[in-house]
Amino acid sequence: MRKCSLDEELDAATREYDYGIVPGSCTVFVRDTANNVGRLDLTLLEDVLVVIDLTDQGYMVTSCSALSNAGLALATASKAQSHLNKPFETLESLLMAISPLFCQRFQEVLLSKLLQDPNTNKNSEEDVHQWVQPS
Repeated sequence: MRKCSLDEELDAATREYDYGIVPGSCTVFVRDTANNVGRLDLTLLEDVLVVIDLTDQGYMVTSCSALSNAGLALATASKAQSHLNKPFETLESLLMAISPLFCQRFQEVLLSKLLQDPNTNKNSEEDVHQWVQPS
C-alpha cells in the first residue's frame, strides 16, 4: 500500500481507474480506519465482479465471479481466482495481473500521454518515436 491514508486510497480507487474497468462500478463498502482495512468491489471490462480488500499488506482479491458465461469472462474469473489473497502494492498492479482488458486500456492511456506534446497539448506520434528510438 502506498504511503497515504486509507481514505485517500479508497477514494482514488473509485475515480482513477474508470478507463480500464466498467465506469462507475467501483464501490467502497467497508472503510474501517481504526483497523486500517477497506473493501471495495468493481466490475472488470471482461464482465467479472471482483471484491478487493485493502490492508497494510496491500490490495488483494478476496472473491470474484463471472457475470456471464462468455469465454473471456470465465477465463478472467479463473485468472483472478489464481490470485486470491495475493497482496499487490497498488490497485493498478493487481488489475494488470487479473484483467487483460485493463492492461490493454492502461497501455492505450499511457501511449496517449506519451504522444501528447506538452507545449500544445496535442499528440505527436513522431516525437514519441524519436524518444523511444535507440540512439
